[in-house]
Amino acid sequence: VAPLRRLQRAATRAELWQDLLGVEGEAAAIHFACWPLLLKPHLRADWGWSGRSGRPARDPINAMLNYGYALLTADAIRAIVSCGLDPHAGFLHSSGRNKPALALDLIEEFRAPVVDSVVQTVINNGEVRPNQFTDSLGSWRMKDAARRTLIAAYERRMGTSIRHPVFGYAATWRRTLEIQARQVLGVLDGS
Repeated sequence: VAPLRRLQRAATRAELWQDLLGVEGEAAAIHFACWPLLLKPHLRADWGWSGRSGRPARDPINAMLNYGYALLTADAIRAIVSCGLDPHAGFLHSSGRNKPALALDLIEEFRAPVVDSVVQTVINNGEVRPNQFTDSLGSWRMKDAARRTLIAAYERRMGTSIRHPVFGYAATWRRTLEIQARQVLGVLDGS
């Protein structure tokens, strides 16, 4: 926690976006290095976590994280479009190769509390098991049952109410994502 708090302070002092990306990268490295500790000890060896890999997924956990981040990105795109913003016009991510840069910017703060926690929950509760994945040409993929379970858990999480950290009222995770998109619009239009 101490190194993450130090990086949090560094992020508030960053003057260049490149510096902020460096802080974010360092924080992500710490987060994912500790990721297996969030799994029940007797499950860790079964899942074969090899660190965060992105695409292609090198293990079943990365397959679930990738899929969950795609679900979250789709929700962010819907929230951004509903505000009349362009999901490709981001601040930190580039829109190269037709990436929805603003959606990728928006989901950063939602990755761990939404997707990472969903993946940890389905593993720790035994809802998804390692035998529900296939390894095809070095890329792990979910079988249909695992995918359905992950989507259901994601939808439950997005429907969970939290207290909004800025406004103090109850809102679901999905609504909080929309509020964040509206806050971006407010900064852009000066309201």
